[in-house]
Amino acid sequence: MNKLAITIRKFDYKNGNFQNPSPEVLHKQILKLHRNIKKNDSIYSEYTIEKDSDKSKYHAHLLIQYNDKKNLYNQLSRFIGGIDWKIREKGLDTFDECNGKYGLIHTEPIYNELQYRRYMNKHELSKSLY
Repeated sequence: MNKLAITIRKFDYKNGNFQNPSPEVLHKQILKLHRNIKKNDSIYSEYTIEKDSDKSKYHAHLLIQYNDKKNLYNQLSRFIGGIDWKIREKGLDTFDECNGKYGLIHTEPIYNELQYRRYMNKHELSKSLY
């Protein structure tokens, strides 16, 4: 199985404007995303929800083990209402990014799984989905 680190910044469209979802709503959305990916692929995922640096919005970090990259990227882009994936370079790092109507997702390969798990668990323990 392949491993991938994913960061999701999701927005909901309510009452004519975009709002950042609460941690409870974001948790439900991550569960729905996991179920949709699992329909066509056997996956294992861990996730955690944390506050942004400005302390008013939330985002999610995921660690996904998957077999079918095409299915994973299709479901991720559907999740945020996006279409095109772009390769972005920042310093020496490169990652895939998708901007959509309801948010932003960027993915990057895992080089040190233990270090990424520590990063995910810096504020609270991650939750596992099978």
